[in-house]
Amino acid sequence: MEKLKQFFKEKYKILIPIIVVLVLLITMYFLYREYRYDNYRNKKEVAVYQWFGGLRYDYTGIITYNLDEVIVGIASKDKKIEYDSTPVYYKEKDRVIFPEEMTLVYPLKDGSQYRVYKYSVYESDVGLHFLTNEKVRDEYTNFFLFDGSNLYFFPDSVTLYVDGKEYRKLGAMSYVKVVGGYTMEYYDKEKDESDVLEVEGKQVTVKNDYMEVNLTRHHVVSFGKKITLFKPYNLNGLTD
Repeated sequence: MEKLKQFFKEKYKILIPIIVVLVLLITMYFLYREYRYDNYRNKKEVAVYQWFGGLRYDYTGIITYNLDEVIVGIASKDKKIEYDSTPVYYKEKDRVIFPEEMTLVYPLKDGSQYRVYKYSVYESDVGLHFLTNEKVRDEYTNFFLFDGSNLYFFPDSVTLYVDGKEYRKLGAMSYVKVVGGYTMEYYDKEKDESDVLEVEGKQVTVKNDYMEVNLTRHHVVSFGKKITLFKPYNLNGLTD
């Protein structure tokens, strides 16, 4: 016992900092565990699907909510999915999750653009359009969403053109991707059809009653003016 006391007397200057650090590490561990529990405690399994390369992938999505019922994560229970901006569609509802930030564009408001945050949700209800952007759910009209790179989501029906020639009509809640100016991929929600085709050197556009968007050059025509579309991180938040 005396030897132990003598050891502590000789080494206390070293032992005390070590004990303090250990206590801090243990405290931080328990605080982090509580934080994860509080912020990621609610998980729900939902039947969803996505389209990749013209092929449909159906799977069970594990959607994680925080205490405020805001979606903070999505993962696949039964498939290996690499999430990008490709929309995640619910199988049983007219509802879509966007795994990445998006730009919301108002063609009829001089092409004004806003940032929509990661894991925002679009819903269609009796012809009305709703976006849940973090905690805020509100109705929006006459808009489309752009991922800042190559994907465009259209809540209303549009007509797709390739080099000025009508290619096909797309129903509401459809999207189109133009990758590198070489490849176009579309998903028609109304018909549940998707395809991939080469468009090298061609202009891809979509039109409806309130807008004309050039998907190849990333601009929208608003009252005769061409307005460049921006990446989400360059914009103010939709609810700021």
